[in-house]
Amino acid sequence: MKNVIFGLLEQALSDFYRFERRNFELDVHEIAHGHRLAYYLERIIRRYDKEKKECVFRNYSIDIEFNKTEGGKPKEVFRNGKYHQTRCDILIHSKGRVPEQENLLIIELKKRDSDDKVENDINEIKRMVSPSEKGSKDAQICGTLLGVFLRIYPNQYKGYKYWYQDGDAKDEYFEKKFSE
Repeated sequence: MKNVIFGLLEQALSDFYRFERRNFELDVHEIAHGHRLAYYLERIIRRYDKEKKECVFRNYSIDIEFNKTEGGKPKEVFRNGKYHQTRCDILIHSKGRVPEQENLLIIELKKRDSDDKVENDINEIKRMVSPSEKGSKDAQICGTLLGVFLRIYPNQYKGYKYWYQDGDAKDEYFEKKFSE
């Protein structure tokens, strides 16, 4: 499933770069970029279900800047020895409809070389993909299948994907350049 999701994200990124060049020229805020990427990702996952005649993503939603847990409480993640409220730049999640795998993908997105909260974002991604610990305040957001830290530039993207496999934390660098 991780490979499917990452493959779909790559397709969404290709569409994003094909159709959103003007937003790079206008230097829009990263939230605007996140919204557009989420739009393409949603289209891709719905098309995947339709073409495969499956309902893999039927019970999942894609949201940007999402900050609530089931029950409406703010999302919190344990980092640097204490709990911090957090919101996900892009999140594929079931909103309680698939409790055995609530969160499929979290993306933290940064424009160009922005260093604003990068270390915190990466630590939060790593925590969210770590296995849930029963009884912890952030158990509901842990156990996310795949996390991505993504840097976008006008003609390329690069980043890291994070996941757990056989009880071990894994990460992998990725990048793609586009012609001008």
